[in-house]
Amino acid sequence: MPKSAWGLLAALLPGLLLPAWAAEAPARFSIRQGDRYGAIDAGGRVVIEPQYDAELRFADGLAVAAVGSKVGVIDLDGKLVISPQAKVGIGSGEFAQEVSLASLIAGDFAEGLAPFRMGRKLGYLDRSGAVVVPPQFDQVEPFAEGQALVAQAGRWGSIDRGGKWVIEPQFDKPFRFREGLAVVLVSGKGFGYIDRKGQFVIPAQYNYAYNFSGGRARVQLRDGFGYIDRQGKVVVGPSKDYRIAADYSDARAPARAGDQGWGYLDPQGGFAVAPQFFSAREFSEGRAAVAVGDFRNHQWGYIDAAGKPAGAARFQQAEPFSEGRAAVLVPRAGYGYVDTAGELVIGPLEGVTQVEPFQGGLARVWFSQVTGRDGRWGYIDRDGKLLWKVEP
Repeated sequence: MPKSAWGLLAALLPGLLLPAWAAEAPARFSIRQGDRYGAIDAGGRVVIEPQYDAELRFADGLAVAAVGSKVGVIDLDGKLVISPQAKVGIGSGEFAQEVSLASLIAGDFAEGLAPFRMGRKLGYLDRSGAVVVPPQFDQVEPFAEGQALVAQAGRWGSIDRGGKWVIEPQFDKPFRFREGLAVVLVSGKGFGYIDRKGQFVIPAQYNYAYNFSGGRARVQLRDGFGYIDRQGKVVVGPSKDYRIAADYSDARAPARAGDQGWGYLDPQGGFAVAPQFFSAREFSEGRAAVAVGDFRNHQWGYIDAAGKPAGAARFQQAEPFSEGRAAVLVPRAGYGYVDTAGELVIGPLEGVTQVEPFQGGLARVWFSQVTGRDGRWGYIDRDGKLLWKVEP
């Protein structure tokens, strides 16, 4: 598309003064009534009446909404931000047509920008529908901290909000920054770590590597997996005494010590929690799910960072904590949620066949499958009160 056309497209809708987009947006939760979708807030109040043909998925305070062939973008209150009447021409000759600009959006809004697709190429538009970065990339990721990962000709790099290269496309796999560094793959050399300017802080040298977490990164060394610090120094090397299988979280990393079972390493490589469990998961919000018993007969519970039990191990399943609640499966009773003391504070929930973590103050729970539908769901608050339930 010529530059003049891009200018015309940018003028379809004027830029909106929306200073609130940069702040954390209030939570919205998709609901369905019959065959129409809307949204509720964290208090269970319907803020967008069910009227759309597809589930609303809000990100950065916006969601793509469709009614038949009309596709637009709405805000948290259901107000149109990009109208279905905002259209752009695609194709040429007998294949030329006008389509809704919003229907070209190919991902979530993040930091006020969303990827969109024209033909086989991707670019970014803003909250008013104006093109900020013309489509020129083969693959793209959402913006994060002012940069977006993009790929051209099979190589990944990153751009700023104006579309200028921050890190030239040179890496074989998409990378994610955590704690200021990102793990990247260089053909013929292996994995290493770069900073946000694309400079190597730790040279590409590992057969495999993971992102940093808690100041440590798990990498594959000659004799097995170990942990390095931000300078690339091996702080916890491979050991015949234990097997490393996860990243650090809350300064603890699960490790298996032969027949003794699973325990937790501290950042220096010593056991902060002695190996004793049949299985162990990563810490979240100061608690970790552990299983006691053996292969045929084991139960899940939680411990704190010192290894002290938080309640009795009595669950068939135990999930990570989120917003002070963790989903558990009570044997022969169903799903519920525990608090950080390990006490069952929600449930067991009757008729619930699947649960999700708490986000924004609510958790989505799924009920028995309904013939001919995608299933039913509802939302509960932190006290277990059912605020919404999709009915057949």
